[in-house]
Amino acid sequence: MSEEETVKSYKDRNVWMRGLYMVIFMVFWWVAELITVFVVLVQFLTVLFTAKTNDRLVRFGKSLSLYQYEVLLFLTYNSEEHPYPMGEWPQAPEVEKATEEDESVQTTNVSEK
Repeated sequence: MSEEETVKSYKDRNVWMRGLYMVIFMVFWWVAELITVFVVLVQFLTVLFTAKTNDRLVRFGKSLSLYQYEVLLFLTYNSEEHPYPMGEWPQAPEVEKATEEDESVQTTNVSEK
């Protein structure tokens, strides 16, 4: 890279705007980390006292993880798309839960081998 190109990048408004967005998204990522810790603690306490996971927290935790991933992709220059709130909130794909019938079939197949 020549010296002229380096000087031009210092004067490029887009570079400075991206830097500003990066600082903003670093703050968002930090807040998302705090929320993740809260979700983890609440989910643990839920399992501890009810022996079941909270499906809403599972879905929210997954979408929060996807959001953090999108922010990190933007911060590391792997993506030019702005994460939420400038983009859309990531939707976690639905995970099908195994029914008791499915589990018994899997157990039977394993024991037959």
